[in-house]
Amino acid sequence: MLFSSITFLCLFLPAVLVFYYALPGLTYRNCVLFLASLLFYAWGEPKYVFLMFSSIVFNYNMGLRLGENRQNKKQLLAFAIIANISVLFIFKYLGFTCHIINRIIESLNLKPLSDLNLIMPIGISFYTFQEISYLVDVYRKPEQAQKSLLKLGLYITFFPQLIAGPIVRYHDINEQISSRSVNIEIFSYGLQRFIVGLGKKVLLANTFALVCDGFYNADLFSYDAQAAWIAAFSYSLQIYYDFSGYSDMAIGLASLFGFKIDENFNYPYAATSITDFWKRWHISLTNFFRDYVYIPLGGNRKGSLRTVLNRFIVFFTTGLWHGAAFNFIIWGLAHGSLMTAEKTLKGRLSKKGRLVLSALSRIYTLFSVMVLWVVFRNGTKKSIKILLKMAGINYTRFTSALTPIIKDGFLYINIDRKFWITFAAGIMFSFPWWRKIGFLYTKNNGISKILLILRYLALATIFILCYANLADNSYNPFIYFRF
Repeated sequence: MLFSSITFLCLFLPAVLVFYYALPGLTYRNCVLFLASLLFYAWGEPKYVFLMFSSIVFNYNMGLRLGENRQNKKQLLAFAIIANISVLFIFKYLGFTCHIINRIIESLNLKPLSDLNLIMPIGISFYTFQEISYLVDVYRKPEQAQKSLLKLGLYITFFPQLIAGPIVRYHDINEQISSRSVNIEIFSYGLQRFIVGLGKKVLLANTFALVCDGFYNADLFSYDAQAAWIAAFSYSLQIYYDFSGYSDMAIGLASLFGFKIDENFNYPYAATSITDFWKRWHISLTNFFRDYVYIPLGGNRKGSLRTVLNRFIVFFTTGLWHGAAFNFIIWGLAHGSLMTAEKTLKGRLSKKGRLVLSALSRIYTLFSVMVLWVVFRNGTKKSIKILLKMAGINYTRFTSALTPIIKDGFLYINIDRKFWITFAAGIMFSFPWWRKIGFLYTKNNGISKILLILRYLALATIFILCYANLADNSYNPFIYFRF
């Protein structure tokens, strides 16, 4: 079930809110949220609900045993993490691994293995990481072991962030599961945040998605270099508004039930370096790898070479987490390489050199991120052809000679006035210029009231436009559902 669907907006969410607030006591309300979360998941993946529930029971028992301060805690933690990763590996990476093995076997003229066509459970990458977070947090602080299966189940399945994050670490939300409250301000904030995220998704991301899919699913000969750049810009905006929109909706929904979830995006396209980009993009994933991979490996405490190695391990894992394909690995390692180059150059440049680098940093960062999004979106081989086209190079020089086809009109259906208005809005709202307007709230009471009225009018307009679009249009994908 999608947050940006009529079913969710008109049936599921109102029903959950009514049942939640109709019942007294946090235990009953937690039951409502847990059952609603299972129903939410079963709506899209009914056959994998048992797998999820088994995973909850397994990690609940492992957490209790880790909380007993046993002497073999380290071995127990390793076993529990391996068990969770193994399930993720079977559904997400086993087919990819068999494909690599088959290529090696075929090169030796041997009979390949049978193809595996397992359907990956939605959101398994996100809730697996949350289970690992719980186990590691209990290992570090045994008193955090959850005695209630209901509470642990709610942490793992909480529907606002179950499918596509943010990744919530256990120690950040443990106390909120047992004690939280909602007032009109918190509820109002949650509703407003949800509408903003819905607008990002429906009005911006979906428009860019139509253009991207139109270009990238067509024959490469059917568009020119200019169109390839439009597609690259569009996808950069699509993936940002798609994922940050989902995160906004998740944070807003959580707030409706009294939960506070940390921010997952902080205007990443305003970053001044790749290092800064990863402090702003998918923050929950960055924090997870920092706390549970980078620091345990030694971080930057064991010399420069070990620091570089640890960084590449993290970015290799980051790429692989996004998908079982070489283009994701290349994408992750490329980001790690750029970050390493930045840190190396920063330490060796003169003061004047650092000033020049600082002046060019935003352009270089945006360009690097956008080019790597092409690799992320299109796969290894196809992305090379697209990047050559973007550079004005006919890639057929390096492959076989092919006859160009006539440009198809359908490719340009979505490149109209609406697209360019959306494109301009997408660029404009990628940067935090509005914070300067917010400064007026505290400086002028009259202007503050006017801005507040305009804000509510804007939110109402966004919701009406979103609802009209959803009622009229079935094209409504979420990029991060497949991760």
